Amino acid sequence: MLARGPAVALLALTLLGGCGYFRRVGECRRLARHVNGALDQISATHDAGAATSATYSDLAERYERLARDIDGFAKTDDALGRTLKEYAQSCQETARSLRTLAQALDKPDPIAAARVRREMGNFVRRDKVLTARIEGLCSEP
Repeated sequence: MLARGPAVALLALTLLGGCGYFRRVGECRRLARHVNGALDQISATHDAGAATSATYSDLAERYERLARDIDGFAKTDDALGRTLKEYAQSCQETARSLRTLAQALDKPDPIAAARVRREMGNFVRRDKVLTARIEGLCSEP
């Protein structure tokens, strides 16, 4: 009977560790649904709107909201939490650039607008890197 005690304790520890993994998977799925939904709306707004300062200001607001939401998912200071905070900062930087683009279009300042549009390409590349890192962290047991 004593030999069963340690085996049961080991099984309980294994299951508790597994529960943490499933909790993370659930959180990651909620995060993915939320971020994908927000990005779908951002994409639809971009595709439906003209290249005007009002459109870019609206997109900036949407990115700021997304940044706050992502920051809310970063509840821990582990690798996933830090990566989510970095992703939220990236969304904030995108929002700032979109606001700068809106201002350049209002002036009009085509040189500043072209510069900001080139910078936006860096955000797309960084987004892909951060997304891949988040996916990797979410799939770790």
